[in-house]
Amino acid sequence: MAYREERINEFFNSRGLMIVMGLVYVVVSYFAFASGRFNASIASGNGVFFNDIDRLLGHPLASYGLNTACVLAIITLTVLLNKTYTFIREVTFIFGSTFLALQLACPYACTQFCTGTGLCLLTLVVQLYMFSTYQQKQVAQQKIFLVFFLVALCSMFQYAFLALVVPFFIGFLQMRAINFRGVLAALFGLITPFWLAIGLGLIDPTTALLPAYGQALEVLTEQQIPAILIGLALVGVFTFVFMTINVMKIMSYRLQLRVYNSFYLVLALFSLIMMGVDYRNFFVYLALLNYCFSIQVAQAYTIHSKISRRYIFMILFMLTCAASHVAYYFL
Repeated sequence: MAYREERINEFFNSRGLMIVMGLVYVVVSYFAFASGRFNASIASGNGVFFNDIDRLLGHPLASYGLNTACVLAIITLTVLLNKTYTFIREVTFIFGSTFLALQLACPYACTQFCTGTGLCLLTLVVQLYMFSTYQQKQVAQQKIFLVFFLVALCSMFQYAFLALVVPFFIGFLQMRAINFRGVLAALFGLITPFWLAIGLGLIDPTTALLPAYGQALEVLTEQQIPAILIGLALVGVFTFVFMTINVMKIMSYRLQLRVYNSFYLVLALFSLIMMGVDYRNFFVYLALLNYCFSIQVAQAYTIHSKISRRYIFMILFMLTCAASHVAYYFL
């Protein structure tokens, strides 16, 4: 491998590029927010007791600020997660740069807080607890309870969080952390937030709401709808292409790392299936799909380090995300 090509690949792997991309994200997303073109609220439905978490903040600037903070928190937690559990075996920060670029590719995803950003952030928090329960059936009950407690609590504001019960339960099974007491802990975790809220008089059970449809398709223009659907299809396809490319090498890892990485397959399948089933709320699952894609890119970039010109993919990817962002101004 030529020295120059090696240096370019190191640059894409570096913390420095991730920090630069973080600054670019803040500047570009704020410009998109200030333009006023993408501030129409993409309502994603309601929760069990509360209406549309996306509109609770009221002021658009507060919504933009919270979304930006959550996106940066997702990157920070991913760095911490990989530092703790090393599911990506080589040192890399390319997942952060990739995730930020994908979030910028659709201006609606970076100019306002939406349920999807919160859902992705919760998934990161859960992974910190879940990965620590690997083969710890006898002591994992408290963490299982906490995870499903958080899911139930969030579902009061957005029904989509309830769907996370499935991938999280599968994840704990993959970690070999579930026994009968673990199942009970999960059930009690799901019940407790509602029991406490009703017992304290914070909510009235008679005011429970049925799920409402989101309005993502109503906010987008006729030209933007095919653009974002094509983008989602490409991200979904490339996520599984990279998974296929990576799987043979990952299968040679020790069992614990294979289990950690298999959870990302569950998350990717979950996000794609839910986008199809709950298509009116597809924005809710956008950030999670982007996150899964970013992890697979990071795996591929470090696993296949002998491909000297792999940086060409990243250059094309970054240019495509930039072109997508600009195109929304004209669609």
